[in-house]
Amino acid sequence: MRVGLYLSALLDHSLRDALERVRDWGITDAEVPAGGFLPYVHCNPGALAASPAMRDGFLQQFAETGVNLAILNANGNPLHPDPDVSVPHRKDLRDSIVLSSQLGLDRLNAMAGSVGSGPEAKLPTWSLVPWETGLLEVRDYQWSVAVPYWKETAAFAADHGVKLALEIHPHMVCYSPATLERLLDTVGSEHLGVNLDPSHLFWQGIDPNRMAARFAGRIWHVAAKDTVLVQDNIAEWGVLDDRYTEIPPEEHPLPLGGRYLTTRPPADAPWHFVAAGRGHDVRWWTDFLAAVRRAGFDGAVCIENEDWDLPREESIPLAARTLREAVGVPESTRA
Repeated sequence: MRVGLYLSALLDHSLRDALERVRDWGITDAEVPAGGFLPYVHCNPGALAASPAMRDGFLQQFAETGVNLAILNANGNPLHPDPDVSVPHRKDLRDSIVLSSQLGLDRLNAMAGSVGSGPEAKLPTWSLVPWETGLLEVRDYQWSVAVPYWKETAAFAADHGVKLALEIHPHMVCYSPATLERLLDTVGSEHLGVNLDPSHLFWQGIDPNRMAARFAGRIWHVAAKDTVLVQDNIAEWGVLDDRYTEIPPEEHPLPLGGRYLTTRPPADAPWHFVAAGRGHDVRWWTDFLAAVRRAGFDGAVCIENEDWDLPREESIPLAARTLREAVGVPESTRA
């Protein structure tokens, strides 16, 4: 098992400069954004897939810096009811499947997507607790959109020898182990599996070790991002706090496709993301990575840096130290 970095943390650097930073931090692997929610800073999957010369130049930068290309990441919303989002995100995902195959990568990170409440919807809807029949109709409609799309996309991935690792995430149709399992079982493709990111599990009260065991043999990527739960704020606001606000244009919110931008969580949020080791200690990460190994994954565990408190120059090395120590010890002994 190795330690990598998702290069979303370095979008203000060229690919070459980003890889040099990765190397200087003592990190061996890189996960590269390939469109979807993120801009084409390090990888334009369509352009690279169309040009052998561009692919050679892309790979040469990894060879020259000594950093391993672990996986591409095409996270986006291919099911968004606004075609200004879904159309380019679907294209990026398909292009990334083709490019992964051309680069000799047998897996690709993606997200399941978020659907509207019905055929006429203009915006996505996250339907959590269908306590009345109208909400059951919303859920059933969303799955009627998601399943055919993923059957078609999984077949396309299978044709190219690429496995799709889906990350469960809030507002997506797959936001929990049960919803992800429903998609995998309903689609029925051996080319759909799991990108296991514990950060989104912590605030939902889900045990990442149980998820690892539940999806043994289907975990194809692991993201290292931690979460702090602020119990006093949870007591006040609950974990489904909606006090997010728009980020002023002069502060450059991240574009997410179409007219949509990232937003700002409240300062006293009930939970927030931190570097691996700040929310859960080395012992926890050691046990988690041991559980992941038992479930069949032994590749690069890639840091996803979204620490709300520390600059990346502090948070990324901290996460790397945590993970290196955890990787070096196969099991910890619990009292």
